[in-house]
Amino acid sequence: ATTRRDAFGKTIGVVGVGQDITTLNKLMAESKRVADDLTTLIETANAPIFGVDTQGRVTEWNKKIAELSAFSKKETSGQPLV
Repeated sequence: ATTRRDAFGKTIGVVGVGQDITTLNKLMAESKRVADDLTTLIETANAPIFGVDTQGRVTEWNKKIAELSAFSKKETSGQPLV
């Protein structure tokens, strides 16, 4: 928003622009719900699941691989896989 002024510089109003973001908010909420569901699925899977970035550093380490490897997610996060 910005002020609207007369010829003498006196503020006589405000000009602003609004946008309805209801649909955007709904889509973002749905996207977050799906991401949370996938995170839960990975974390609770009865199979060892891990992820690495392009440099080979651990980015994901689920409960099953922590159980099998005896290394926690905290211990492995950001560390080289090999």
